[in-house]
Amino acid sequence: MMKTMMIILDGLADEPIKDLEYKTSYDYANHENLDRLAAQGIKGYFNACPQGYLPESMNCILNLLGIPQESFPKSRAALELLAHGHALGEDEVVLRCNLVAVEDKKLISFNGGGLTKQEMKKVSEQEAGRTSDIDFIHLSGYRNLLVMNKKDFNSFDCLTYPPHEFLGEDIERLLGELCKSSEVLHDFVSSNEFKINGEDGKQYRYLFYPWGIAEKSKLPTFKQKYGKAGAAVCGAEIAKGIALALGLYVPKMEGLTADIDTNLRLKAEGACSLLEEYDFVFVHINGLDEASHRYDVNEKIKFIEKIDREFIAYVDNNLNSQINILICADHATSPLTGKHSALDVPYIIRSQSLQNRTGIESIPTGEILKYLLSFR
Repeated sequence: MMKTMMIILDGLADEPIKDLEYKTSYDYANHENLDRLAAQGIKGYFNACPQGYLPESMNCILNLLGIPQESFPKSRAALELLAHGHALGEDEVVLRCNLVAVEDKKLISFNGGGLTKQEMKKVSEQEAGRTSDIDFIHLSGYRNLLVMNKKDFNSFDCLTYPPHEFLGEDIERLLGELCKSSEVLHDFVSSNEFKINGEDGKQYRYLFYPWGIAEKSKLPTFKQKYGKAGAAVCGAEIAKGIALALGLYVPKMEGLTADIDTNLRLKAEGACSLLEEYDFVFVHINGLDEASHRYDVNEKIKFIEKIDREFIAYVDNNLNSQINILICADHATSPLTGKHSALDVPYIIRSQSLQNRTGIESIPTGEILKYLLSFR
């Protein structure tokens, strides 16, 4: 039976960068193991973002997994909540909530404003959750969720603004429409603002920034769509939430951080081991996206090379040639602007069933997995 491993390197792609001799970070980095896999199969570029959708991980990953667009949730918050062990109730909504930094009423950081993960966890536990009508859930770092009752909203159609896309904008304008739609949410935002003195002696203003309202939704299971059992190895909440919603088995593994300090060898060992029992294994590696959001080109390059040494090398050495391997990005994330984009992303496919093809440009990205799983 044909088995397949899909490896998504979140945010791998980006634009040519002047300081890298006008190469992308992927082209500039050394990755001999990825190159060897590419030489055994086919490589190229495709657009993983479904037409009409923002280049965001949820949309792109669901598309790569072959999930029909009519099933896409409006926001990823409910999937992140599922990853945390909670299924959203019919009478509830959930919002994403970033810990952000503000200066002169302008949004200057969407990811904790230089606070360490330990500091972000501490202030989340100390400052948040003062509003009894909101269930505040700290995920990791700057990422949090707010679970609310639907009755506390006047409208679910209000605009919300992804904070990573609106740095430098007026914070009151960004939160205005959302806070007007819910008095409970307005009280939460205003009551959880705080200030911290930085090492430079400057006082920084922080607050919790809600966005991305999600209601309960339902995705088709992987078994229903492909007739095969699958598993997933992932640390990021969105990837884990998607996997659980699709009915994939997600083992608990320590050391998966969804950042550049994740345990890549453990991921590789776990993924290869799962293929002994399952027909399909989905692996998500998130640190490249985080490095890009920190505007750190060098960190991104080093992590590409670390993935190649510690993850790809192990997979290549431990999976026989009968097993399909698809490696690709979900979207581009620029380490210059910190923003996502729908640029074409690199892919590598090692598959005996496609080895005679010079490219797969004629196959929609949402159908590639179907081919690899031998559904024709």
